[in-house]
Amino acid sequence: MKKRIKKLLSITLSACMILPVFSVSVVEAKPEKTIRVWYWEDNDGSYADAYDTWSEQYPDVNLELEAIPWNSYHDTLIAAAASGDLPDVYKIQPTWIPELRSLNAVAKLDEYIDSWEDKDTIPESMWESARAGQEETYAWPHSLVVLYLYCRKSYFEDAGLEYPKTMDEFYQACEALTKDTDGDGSTDIYGFSMRGARGGHFMWAGLTLNEGIDFFDDAGKVSLNTPEMVEANQKYLDIYQKGWAPKTAPTDGYTEIVQNFESGVTGMLVHHLNSAKEITEVLGDDVDVVALPEGAAGRYLPSEPCHWAVSANSESTEEAVNFLKYASGEEAHKELCKNAGLVPFVTPVTEDPEFTGDKFCAASMEYLDDVQIFPVVNTWGDWSETVWPQTIQRAMMGEIDSAEMIQILADNLARE
Repeated sequence: MKKRIKKLLSITLSACMILPVFSVSVVEAKPEKTIRVWYWEDNDGSYADAYDTWSEQYPDVNLELEAIPWNSYHDTLIAAAASGDLPDVYKIQPTWIPELRSLNAVAKLDEYIDSWEDKDTIPESMWESARAGQEETYAWPHSLVVLYLYCRKSYFEDAGLEYPKTMDEFYQACEALTKDTDGDGSTDIYGFSMRGARGGHFMWAGLTLNEGIDFFDDAGKVSLNTPEMVEANQKYLDIYQKGWAPKTAPTDGYTEIVQNFESGVTGMLVHHLNSAKEITEVLGDDVDVVALPEGAAGRYLPSEPCHWAVSANSESTEEAVNFLKYASGEEAHKELCKNAGLVPFVTPVTEDPEFTGDKFCAASMEYLDDVQIFPVVNTWGDWSETVWPQTIQRAMMGEIDSAEMIQILADNLARE
C-alpha cells in the first residue's frame, strides 16, 4: 500500500467552507475562452509571475488563476467537486485522487500524456507518483518537495551542539536549545517549532516512522498500532509536554512555525525548500539545513508531490491540457521553481546552476532514496485533514495518552 518514490533518474539535481477569500490573478488575453485554475501557494504571486507569458502562446484563451488559502483548500475543493462546480484545472496531492474519483471529479489524462512529445522531459518517477497506484492516470506532475531540518546556526554554536543525525541527538537538541535567557522563570527559546495543526502529520511521520513502522504492511493491513509506534509517538509528544516547543504548538500551522523560527523563538524547524527564500531573507547565513535524523530503521522522509488535475466536467479539456503542457515547459517551470521555492524536475531546468548551486536544493535531493509517499487510500483525505490534527492536539494536551492516540489513528485509517 505504501509506495516508495524510486530514485529520480533525470531529476538528479545534479539533481536539486468555510468560504475562503480568493486571491485572483488574471493573465489577460482575448477572452474567446477562459480556463480557471485553482491552487494554493505559500509565496503570494509566485504563480501569476511564472505564467505571465501564457497569453503570448495562447492569445485566444484567458487564464484565470485563483489562489485559495491552504487551510481551507481541501475542504473547498471537495465541496466544489460534490456540487459540480470545479474549475477546469486544480492543484492536488496524490492521496486525494481516490476521494476525487469517488465524486467523478477528475478526468483521465493517459491519452494526452502518451501523445505529448515532451513527455520524457519529466522523469518516470514523477509520472508514477501522478498515477498514485491507480490503473489509469488522473494527474499531471506539478511540484516536488522533500522535508529536511532547518537549524539556527548560532543557537547550536552557543549550545556547543552538532546538528542532530539520530533521533536521540534530535531530542537532546530539543532540550538543550530550550532556554530561559533572562532568568525570569519563563522560557524564551524553544528547541523545536512543533506543528499540531493541519499539515503537521508530515513532520510527525518523519520523526516517528523512522523506527521501522509504517501505515500499512505488505498485505495492505493497517500496521501503525504497535508498541514501538506508541513509544516513538510518546517521545514526539514529549517535545511539547516537556516544554521544548511553544505553548501554542497544538494549534500552530505553517505560518506560526515559520514565524517562530524566524523570530528566534525556536531553534529547529522541519519544512522544505518552499520556505527557504523567506527564512534566508530574515536570517541570512544564520541558518543551515540537514537531513531529518535517523531512527532505528534509517531515515523516513515524507514527501507528497503535488499534481495538476483536470475536472471531468470541464468544457475546455483541450485548453486545460494545453495549460498543463505550458506549465511543464522549461520557461514556466523554471520561473515557478524560483518564485515558489520548488525542486525542479523538468529537464533541462534540473541542470541549471541557479538550482544546482543552492544548498537548500542540494539538501532536498541528497537523500531521495529515503523518500516515501503517503498511502493512497480513500480514508487518507479525512485522516490527514481532520483526524490527525484533532487527535494529536488531544494527546498533546493530555486528554488521551500515546496508545489511545495511535489506536484512534489506526482505526480511522482502516475504516471502510
